[in-house]
Amino acid sequence: MICRKCGSVLEEGRMSCPFCGESVASGMEGTKHKKVELKALAEVPDDKEKLLTELQRLKDYFLAIRGKYAVMEDLWLMQLKWQEPSLLHWALGGFLVTFALYLMLYGAGLLPHVALSFFFVLWGSITSVGYIRSGRIYEARKARIAEDIFEVENDVRNYYNQAADCFLPLDYSDPRVIGELIHGIETGTIKSFQDYRIS
Repeated sequence: MICRKCGSVLEEGRMSCPFCGESVASGMEGTKHKKVELKALAEVPDDKEKLLTELQRLKDYFLAIRGKYAVMEDLWLMQLKWQEPSLLHWALGGFLVTFALYLMLYGAGLLPHVALSFFFVLWGSITSVGYIRSGRIYEARKARIAEDIFEVENDVRNYYNQAADCFLPLDYSDPRVIGELIHGIETGTIKSFQDYRIS
């Protein structure tokens, strides 16, 4: 479980974050609902000075939830980092573990007359049990991360919808991105925020 406010990893069953005090239970209520709809964008100011003033105002507004943007980025990275378990890797790992175990037992004289079929039964058992178990862990983590991302994204969307006269799309509302826009417009490398592309 991930805290939606500060991004700390929480133990299962906790009702609040020990670091920032955010309630865990409050975020679980809306997980079955749709994503919060975004409001329509306001008109982009035509005047450069007014555009810069409005961008600075929006940057200051969104700085209040900068932590949520960081948490969302971390969750996206965690989601990309975890990969589905590989049957081939489990088969190779199972073979090595079985081979080492088989040699130890055989060398100790505990299995003097065991047929070679025992090796393949043990190999298949280790591989299948390990692969199925890791698959279940992967699916549980994937679902938990998706739920955490959903909750944080909805928090950001709710806050975004409360921004007065916001002409920036949601993807551009991160204060870091707004800061790059302001710098680009001031130096002349960006004529308007439509010229800017998030990389």
